[in-house]
Amino acid sequence: VYGVLEAWGLPTSPEVTVVEGASGVWDYISRFAQKRHELSYEIDGVVVKVDRFDTQRQLGETSRAPRWAIAYKYPPEQVTTKLLDIVVSVGRTGRATPYAMLEPVRVAGSEVERATLHNQDVVKAKGVLLGDTVVIRKAGDVIPEILGPVVERRDGSERVWVMPTTCPDCGASLAAAKEGDIDMRCPNAKSCPAQVQGRVEHIGSRGGLDVEGLGEVSAYALTRALVPATPPLVTEARLFDLTLEELFPIEVAVLDPDTGLAKVDPQTSQPSIQSPFRRKRGPKDPPFDPASPVFAGDAECVPSKAALELLEELDQAKKQPLWRFLVSLNIRHVGPVAARALAHKFGSLQAIEAASHEELAGVDGVGEIIAASVVTWFQVSWHTDIIRSWRAAGVSFEDEVAESGRDGGPLEGLTLVVTGSIPGFTRDQAEEAVRLAGGKTVSSVSKNTSLVVAGEGAGSKRTKAESLGVRIIEASDFSALLAKGP
Repeated sequence: VYGVLEAWGLPTSPEVTVVEGASGVWDYISRFAQKRHELSYEIDGVVVKVDRFDTQRQLGETSRAPRWAIAYKYPPEQVTTKLLDIVVSVGRTGRATPYAMLEPVRVAGSEVERATLHNQDVVKAKGVLLGDTVVIRKAGDVIPEILGPVVERRDGSERVWVMPTTCPDCGASLAAAKEGDIDMRCPNAKSCPAQVQGRVEHIGSRGGLDVEGLGEVSAYALTRALVPATPPLVTEARLFDLTLEELFPIEVAVLDPDTGLAKVDPQTSQPSIQSPFRRKRGPKDPPFDPASPVFAGDAECVPSKAALELLEELDQAKKQPLWRFLVSLNIRHVGPVAARALAHKFGSLQAIEAASHEELAGVDGVGEIIAASVVTWFQVSWHTDIIRSWRAAGVSFEDEVAESGRDGGPLEGLTLVVTGSIPGFTRDQAEEAVRLAGGKTVSSVSKNTSLVVAGEGAGSKRTKAESLGVRIIEASDFSALLAKGP
């Protein structure tokens, strides 16, 4: 196979070797265990493939991978380093997670300074002390993990770490959500800066409203600004009311991308500061207008591209489908699957709020736990404040589809796979259109698939549909399919 590729002039790895039988495979894996560290790039294993096209076709493939190829993963590399400190980070759900701050060390191709310790019970079980020399690895060659201490290197200066009793971000008392829970949580969900930041970042994520400019840096700036003293967002309620006048003066600490903590200026021992929503005035910028409320007396700067794009993207996000807003409201257990099911069934947030627990639980893909979570969420006053504020800013919280379209539709009862490029639609938009027409989308083709919508670059999914006799709809006929059905 690789000989053919090389003959075509395509670049191939010089490490590719054809071997005979299982013993040849194991010999190669053993030899390469050390050689892999000498490569100019990082690898975590070896892929073994059948080297005949006819045998490959005979073996076929599953929905996830070919049957004629398999990966062998080497045991994760282990190194030692110093455990300098353990800090607690609070996420958007309030969970307080201890993280090990490590003396920087290179492992599996990158420098590691931080590793999660999950909770206080894990810290105790691993038996690590502050100041210990610890053994670390990357689980799956990806996630840094502490295995335990090197006890024989202790010199008596090590100290026991104790889980803090208060939230490091807002000072609220940490407690388990219910009796028997191991995880400690901050109960100040409404205004804990760490939780608000996490929720705002979640709103901007691809699974939420998909606002590209609302990532970690922007979410941090909007919720943890040093200037002004009160950040623009103390909850997410005012997200769609943000103005250029509010963004322009923001100053915030620079975050270390490796540790997630504020960088410190070595000369002043103070946090390094950045202004993410303004930049130095250039020769092509309009002249300073002291009467403009935006500039706030700053003649040297103008709003940054990031500020202008964020406001534009937030304005466009108001038009996102209902399911994305359901995900963005941070209702516990409500991810994209449940959100789509609820949006498809009820069509508006008002109808979802008015639905009983039984009606919610009866929706396919929801169930008792999610239904209870939805009902509980609407009973919290500051949650409904968010809805009122967003609605006043222009969010409709409903999908433009008639009730008859939700209960039925031209694709009702059909399971579709959308693959390749569909003109006029992103992948998410195409799949959403199928759901609004009453259909269901899945990611892989099987004998239970009703239709495959195939655009340019459909590849193996089209091939599999042909082999299974599944009907294929060309991308050019997609709009007609949505309107009239198959």
